[in-house]
Amino acid sequence: MNTDHVKNWVSNARGAEYGFFKAVQYALEQFGEKNNLPMYALIAFTNGKKYGGYKIENGYSLKQFSAPLRRILNVALSDVTFTFKDGKAGVVVGENGGLNREGLEKVSMLAASKSALRSTAFDNAFPKPEVAPKAKDYPAWAERQQKSDPNGLEAMIAALQALRGVLKVAA
Repeated sequence: MNTDHVKNWVSNARGAEYGFFKAVQYALEQFGEKNNLPMYALIAFTNGKKYGGYKIENGYSLKQFSAPLRRILNVALSDVTFTFKDGKAGVVVGENGGLNREGLEKVSMLAASKSALRSTAFDNAFPKPEVAPKAKDYPAWAERQQKSDPNGLEAMIAALQALRGVLKVAA
């Protein structure tokens, strides 16, 4: 009989970091065998929701595992979309989608070596996605400033113009 590592992980939220990779490994293996319940529970609890018969310790949250789980699933699953609506979970697997064995092996190695989420082994196996810097939206910024302090708007403009004069002298 298989041990449900997801249920163990959720019920032991106090020591959650130590069982995270084992729980993800179990959920991925079960997903590969068409048993989606552990994966649904893992995704639900890391997004702050309850799911099925899984119980979390009172006062604990597993939301801090949402980003690491997303990084793992981006590598371990291809062309797979999970949906949660009205307490029901669903999954859509594309024509060539499903479990990526290489991603599962990486999680298995992390689980076996008892690596931590902040380890270089995890960062190497599942790198953080590149995030392009956002362009500054100065009109929106000005509007927020005007709404937050309408009386101080003239003083803010004067202060910005004074800084512009300093920058021109320095250049």
